Amino acid sequence: MHKKFIPITIVLAILLGLTIAGYVAPDEKQKLPVRILFKNSGGKVIFTHIKHHRDYEIPCEKCHHERDDGSKEPLPCGSCHPQTFDRDYVRDHINSFPDNSYCVKCHHAELGKLNFDHDAHEEYADEDCQACHHTADIEKEPQKCGNCHTSAGTPEVPSVRNAAHDRCVDCHDDMFKDGLKGCNPCHKMHDMNNYKGDHTPCAQCHQDEGKDLVLNRLDAFHDQCMDCHKKLKRGPYKDDDCDKCHLK
Repeated sequence: MHKKFIPITIVLAILLGLTIAGYVAPDEKQKLPVRILFKNSGGKVIFTHIKHHRDYEIPCEKCHHERDDGSKEPLPCGSCHPQTFDRDYVRDHINSFPDNSYCVKCHHAELGKLNFDHDAHEEYADEDCQACHHTADIEKEPQKCGNCHTSAGTPEVPSVRNAAHDRCVDCHDDMFKDGLKGCNPCHKMHDMNNYKGDHTPCAQCHQDEGKDLVLNRLDAFHDQCMDCHKKLKRGPYKDDDCDKCHLK
């Protein structure tokens, strides 16, 4: 090799080595923020993040409760806790998560096959089909509920869920007294970690109007921070301590 090419060859070898090292080296973990500024209508809050974690030795999962196995970096609080449950949150929240495995935290009850023994119920009803089905003036012959009742329902015809539940509760009130806890005796749930279908709208099961399924960001912070301070009897935790966190 000609001498004049030796320096060029050395430089290229170094650059190639750095490139390979960049690909094989593990990703650097995100540095812990020193302070976090929260903006809200009650006045800005400066949260000393690193002080709570390093000096007070509070583990990440104490506040970032999505860290179930300790292997994932904490998600931003706003991924789950929105400022308001508006259309922007519904449309954009999925982009806050690194992968679909987080979907099961909210979409947790896709119903599979119904555990319903029709022959047994015929026997219980002593072959009186109208014990479950409508009278002859509505349906001349018993038919599937879904032939008339849709998933959404209408003001005139209730949803198939509500129609079936209203009829079943006449005999199985013991199964319904605990609300959603009573789904498993009748419904076989999908394994949501491997589920590939469309997700059922929240309101199909969660029907309490005005009730947020996830705490908004204000309530989440207040509950998390205030509960900890109240237990320790230290720092701002009283009702009139707002100015100790919120800046004017």
